Amino acid sequence: MKIYLLRHGIAEPQSEGNRFSDADRALTPEGITKLRQTGLGLKKLGVSLDLVASSPLVRARETAENVTEIVKCKEPIQLWDQLAPGGAIDDLMQKLQNHQDKNSVLLVGHQPDMGFLASFLIFGSNKISLAFKKGGICCVQINEVPPQFPGELVWMLTPKILKRLGGK
Repeated sequence: MKIYLLRHGIAEPQSEGNRFSDADRALTPEGITKLRQTGLGLKKLGVSLDLVASSPLVRARETAENVTEIVKCKEPIQLWDQLAPGGAIDDLMQKLQNHQDKNSVLLVGHQPDMGFLASFLIFGSNKISLAFKKGGICCVQINEVPPQFPGELVWMLTPKILKRLGGK
């Protein structure tokens, strides 16, 4: 299974407009533009998706929606509480076990959780966190969920590289 881990795009700061709620922060226009470029870059890489799951927070959900406008997925986006900030990796692995028939899964979430998840999938430990820029993504190949053996980091790309790949 290829697992793509994507950190949400650039979001608005907490303000009166979103009632100072972290959960309600939406993507900025710049964030949306950059995520469309991310989608174009992923399409150029030949990425296909069997499942897309996102944190239920607005900025993550909007990230998933913008990317899947370009990199299509036959199934609707699923919102998983396990991808919200502070979600437990064990709970996420349990949820992911129900989808072992999928070859290509996009998980959209937050930092440092995406970094800890990448570390867990690659090294079998979440003691360190890989750094993800907003809109950054990595691809990890694993043989089973949860992985009994370390996965393979296929690639890790910044938004700037994805923009260049997408041709803009």
